[in-house]
Amino acid sequence: MKTRILTLIFLAAITTAFASTVTYTPDDNTIFPNPERGFIDQLEKRITTSSPNVVKGNESYFTVSGERQMQRLVLVLYYLDNFKNTTTLPSSVLNAFDEDMQVLRSFGYKCILRYAYTNDASGNIAYDAPLATVQSHISQLKSHWQANADVIYVVQAGFIGAWGEWYYTSNFGNEQGTMNDNRRALVTALLDAVPQDRCIQLRTPLFKTGYVGDTNPLASDEAFSGTARARLAHHNDAFLSNYGDLGTYTDTAKQKKYIAQETLYVPLGGESCIGSTSEANSNASYAKTTGEMSRLHWTFCKASYSEVVTNKWRNEGTFDELSRKMGYRYQLLTATMPDSAAQGQKVQVSMQIKNTGYAPLYNERPVFIVLKNGNNAYKIKLQTDPRRWLPNGAVATINEQITIPVTVSAGTYQLYLYMPDNYSSIASDARYAVRFANVGVWDAATGMNALNMTCKVTGDVIPAPQLSGVQLPAVLDKNNVSRVSSDMTWYNSDYFDFGPTDAPNTERWAEWTVALKYPGSYIVSEDIFCENGHSWQLSLSDTLGNGVSAYTTAASWDNGSKTYDEKWNLSSLPVGVYRLRVSNAMEWGQPKLHSLTLNYDGTLPADGNALTITPDDRHDEECYDVLGRKVNGEYNGVMITGGKKRRIIK
Repeated sequence: MKTRILTLIFLAAITTAFASTVTYTPDDNTIFPNPERGFIDQLEKRITTSSPNVVKGNESYFTVSGERQMQRLVLVLYYLDNFKNTTTLPSSVLNAFDEDMQVLRSFGYKCILRYAYTNDASGNIAYDAPLATVQSHISQLKSHWQANADVIYVVQAGFIGAWGEWYYTSNFGNEQGTMNDNRRALVTALLDAVPQDRCIQLRTPLFKTGYVGDTNPLASDEAFSGTARARLAHHNDAFLSNYGDLGTYTDTAKQKKYIAQETLYVPLGGESCIGSTSEANSNASYAKTTGEMSRLHWTFCKASYSEVVTNKWRNEGTFDELSRKMGYRYQLLTATMPDSAAQGQKVQVSMQIKNTGYAPLYNERPVFIVLKNGNNAYKIKLQTDPRRWLPNGAVATINEQITIPVTVSAGTYQLYLYMPDNYSSIASDARYAVRFANVGVWDAATGMNALNMTCKVTGDVIPAPQLSGVQLPAVLDKNNVSRVSSDMTWYNSDYFDFGPTDAPNTERWAEWTVALKYPGSYIVSEDIFCENGHSWQLSLSDTLGNGVSAYTTAASWDNGSKTYDEKWNLSSLPVGVYRLRVSNAMEWGQPKLHSLTLNYDGTLPADGNALTITPDDRHDEECYDVLGRKVNGEYNGVMITGGKKRRIIK
């Protein structure tokens, strides 16, 4: 019987450079606009074939001075009263939507999108459209929504009842919070038609739990995955009202706990509809308002409705705090960046970012370190996901390796942190970039946040590693061993004897200095003689101090002369010199090792197409090693040229 255990651990090589750390001054007072958050207002219209636009023609809305200049979101509500008796929307209506979205782009806005068939709830019933008509309208709007996803922040389920708020309906049933078949079919149609990277807000938590079939809140591992649970969000258009926000909550304690967990990953926003001063005084105090928005992670709220509440907030200073903290508000605490680096060099960067807002981001957004020198700017994308930067004062720590592109020209660069929109159509528009709440970092012209540090990039060629040692592939035996433990003995003169005959074994070891000419997969073969089995460890360490290590445990319980093979994948290791050590791992037993053989199995790194070239060909074009570092003409190993081909120099 034979048992083999193989475990490999690799730690990537890090090029060490001198670095500087900057501590940033927070700005806790300034109110400024940022995309996809904050106070909103509303544009709405009962559209007709001849007058189908809601936004176009209302450009003056975006140029009003004062509070409006702090907004980057608007609720756009299309009333389709004139089309609820026909399944076909005129082309003028569909094209008008595209025109409206283009106006939003021109002013740096995104929309919260909603449709409804009436704003009349007379007699507690609203005459909306039947399901088949709604489904037909959605199918026609789908391509237009998809084409304008860049300026759609979120879509509210709408369509049903007065104002599209899913109550007072003639076609979808008025059972409070019930997800009946018609409502379920509408949500399914929306999940298909709304861009997959956008959420759909439902009016009460019961509608979501009814659709997904349970009351389990969205968890971190499913967040942003594109499932129905990950895309269905919430809006509350009766914020702070009596009776569970007018039926928004039927079990307030339980459902608010549910919403608080959900809104770490899907957005919540809405309005207050309080109509009396006494109710506003009781329910909309500073403490209750900020406490609820913080706990439930509010991202946006109507600024003009109801005025009883919003004017109270203005008079008491609540409005300003909400203007700062609704949604996300990021602050740089510290950043550590390299002072200098070579083209193609890997360097370490770290930052601490605090989110003092009530909510995180919800739509995907990249994070870049930018090297900027005059008109030259180079973006390096970080792996961090800002949707995971939690709110209410939580601090996100970013600690990553980045590679300085080989295309960066030599020079001294200013460093910036840049979070543009994820859509290329608006990514270069600074109004859609995220501004950090720090003193002296925001560059309004570029949408970047200055890190107030510089990095000198050099074009120095990295010399080839000195490949002194046994060249792999090779047979490792007594003749080329570098070192052995002082207690090593020999069996039949050629075998390393890792254990005495009748006593507990010592930790004997043998070590070879080997030169890894090029990375790849190797077959590690052991030529051994066993008495009572053997077990040993193979460890690989970088003699140049790059922190690369590999670890193998091998075990066998057969006796006699044997040869065992293992595949050892060294593809991620750079060319260099390493120490390969074999150590006894048994308390008893008499393992004897004649030799180890490391045979290259012929598998090149990804994007193979290897060519063998002579040293005379090396001057034809610039060459790089597998880590993207520029190397000189004396380099031996895998060479990357032209960005595509890999060559082995022999």
